[in-house]
Amino acid sequence: MPKTRYDELTWPEMREAISRQPVVILPFGAVEDHGPHLPLNSDNIIVETLCLEAARQAPDDMLVMPLIAYGLDEHHMDFPGTISVDMQTLIDYVADVAGSAARHGFSHILIVNGHGSNAPIADLAARSVVLETGVVCGAMSPNAAVDPALAEPTLSDMRRSGPGGVAHAGEYETAMMLYLRPDLVQMDKAVREMGQLKRRFFNWDHPEPSALSWQDWWSRMSESGICGDPTVATAEFGQALFETTVRNLVQFIRDFRSLPLRSRRDRHSSHSGEVTPWSS
Repeated sequence: MPKTRYDELTWPEMREAISRQPVVILPFGAVEDHGPHLPLNSDNIIVETLCLEAARQAPDDMLVMPLIAYGLDEHHMDFPGTISVDMQTLIDYVADVAGSAARHGFSHILIVNGHGSNAPIADLAARSVVLETGVVCGAMSPNAAVDPALAEPTLSDMRRSGPGGVAHAGEYETAMMLYLRPDLVQMDKAVREMGQLKRRFFNWDHPEPSALSWQDWWSRMSESGICGDPTVATAEFGQALFETTVRNLVQFIRDFRSLPLRSRRDRHSSHSGEVTPWSS
């Protein structure tokens, strides 16, 4: 069985892996407040474990890079312990990490984000890699606190919280942590705080889409760091969410792997020639 952790390969093993062309997965998380009941590294635990389990189930299809543990979090800095990285620094850093895999010859690289505010960073970093190297590099978010698509239909069918109950450190993340790392969850300190706004075109919860992208200072909408209802979370719900998300993530990555790597063509004149994916 192929190794699935990128940094556990030797360089000769890496050369062989490049010949197989699995999708290179880059988990991207954050260290931030998740209420008084969850640890600061909740996003990291969830996104990394999802990636590693998907790779365990489909080892021929993917290779998981070490987690990028810090993200865009300035808006959470009013809560002790949060780590924030400058936006442009983060875009450049994530692009450099993903782009390094491209420079070695991997053709399909996927940034897998587990923190809501990282979504535009991941997108821009992926675009940067495409423009610099010509490979297929994309970004997605399997975490239901960011994007619920891969958690369905379990999220809609099994959730116990009402509208607004999932948004941040709520039922979803608490249930996942109760399943993955119950030793780090302090349910006696969990509180229900529904501080997020809901408008016709703006919503932080699921499954309703939001037409507006807007992020305020977290301390202006939450006393505890929670936006949602973690009090109804269970490990059983977390296990169901995890298994559904992994199953969907494997299918997503296999579909992503099938995207063609096509050649560019300069169309400025009728005699324009083909541009290879790696040429500028």
